[in-house]
Amino acid sequence: MNRKSLFWIVLFLGLSSQTIIGQDWAIAAKASTLGGNLELYRSFGDQFNAHIGFNYFSLNQDLEKTDDYKANADAGLMSFSVLGDYFPFQSSSFRVTGGLLFNLNEINAVLTPVESYTVGGDTYTPEDLGTLDANIKFNPIAPYIGLGFGNPTGGSSGFGFTFEVGTMYQGGSIVDLTAKGLLGPSASEDQEKLIEDNLSWFKWYPVVSLGLTYKF
Repeated sequence: MNRKSLFWIVLFLGLSSQTIIGQDWAIAAKASTLGGNLELYRSFGDQFNAHIGFNYFSLNQDLEKTDDYKANADAGLMSFSVLGDYFPFQSSSFRVTGGLLFNLNEINAVLTPVESYTVGGDTYTPEDLGTLDANIKFNPIAPYIGLGFGNPTGGSSGFGFTFEVGTMYQGGSIVDLTAKGLLGPSASEDQEKLIEDNLSWFKWYPVVSLGLTYKF
């Protein structure tokens, strides 16, 4: 099942659970460190909301080139969220948000030699050396907690704003190295473990979001 199919299935299940009732529903479009975000909200009383969402962003970047190699990285952010809001003060839009994200974020990087090397009288071209590919993924199920302001389902119908700061626990990085040519030995389990250890600080992913909401 591809990512697009999964998104439509999640959205369909959320919408088909019951008929949309104007005063209890809202939508939001946000920009965040998880990418562009679309969410569907449903209120449950004055102090609780539930919402499902889809986040996406893609970036391809040529990294700094040296005399020896060039590198390219492709960062793909994609996640689905199932979250709940709690408003501890009924007269305020301050909220605590928690739940789970289905985390499909990943990074792909390719290292390509650009120079030939001569060793012991033998010359090795970039084609002989090959390429080194790195794929970095994270735990697919990621708990989330955040604090924010704005209640998309509160007040009268119309537009509003929402702001939130939180963090997603994505766990340790999962690194997969593959290599072609003479670089083949570089794609070892020891090297994968070394990269995972170097990325151990990235277990907590910071989330900051700002968006526009509309209550039906």
